[in-house]
Amino acid sequence: MRNALAIAVGLVVAGLVIFLLYIMGPQFFTFPKGANPMDPESIKQNMHLIPKGAIVLTIIAHFFGIVGGMMASTAVSEKSLYPAYVVSGIIIFGTIGGSFLMSHPTWSVITGIVSVIGAFFVGRMVAINRLNEE
Repeated sequence: MRNALAIAVGLVVAGLVIFLLYIMGPQFFTFPKGANPMDPESIKQNMHLIPKGAIVLTIIAHFFGIVGGMMASTAVSEKSLYPAYVVSGIIIFGTIGGSFLMSHPTWSVITGIVSVIGAFFVGRMVAINRLNEE
């Protein structure tokens, strides 16, 4: 039961981190007229016009979302890395799937995949250190 709660908390934290960084995009980057950053269909249709910085911020958001979600799930679980692995797996597959569904540029897909895999290893290292402290 505790692991299920840890997974739920990890997913909520990961989602919040990603969302908060997503909503920062329009604050720093001018989106094309008619492109609504909160509407996936609008983003897909205007992907070629989206500023590269906004795409990089999305990649950064997924990285920190995974690390944050893994940290949170490990804090709740207190004894197992399993919840952290589940959380990271869900976010990784969602990130990769979303990249293809949203027609991201090739450089963005490759960078995003490398980033989320790197985030898994960083999150794993942090989670292991947290478990060893207790």
